[in-house]
Amino acid sequence: RNVMLCVEQAGDAATMSSLARCRNLDPKFERTILIRNKLDKYYKDLTPDNVNKWVDGYGDLPSHLPRFALTLPFWQDGMAGPPKPFRELVKDMDTEDKSQMQRRGLS
Repeated sequence: RNVMLCVEQAGDAATMSSLARCRNLDPKFERTILIRNKLDKYYKDLTPDNVNKWVDGYGDLPSHLPRFALTLPFWQDGMAGPPKPFRELVKDMDTEDKSQMQRRGLS
């Protein structure tokens, strides 16, 4: 059995165009995993009042759909390479995502 990774930019679940395409191939989301990237660009829109609702897609995502939100490592254009080992960048981004979401009251 194949699994489909559906990658979307963090934002409102109602406007997820890639997820709509995935639904065409997997109408019941039985083999789909949703990955929301660029979470860091969405931090400022998340508050204690909406963070849990956002994670759940404000009711627009099926409860059984596995989903993750994350910030991928990045560095400025023109650099010869990453400023430190990639694995360290991944760990740093993960730590920051968790910290930001906890500060916003994610339960």
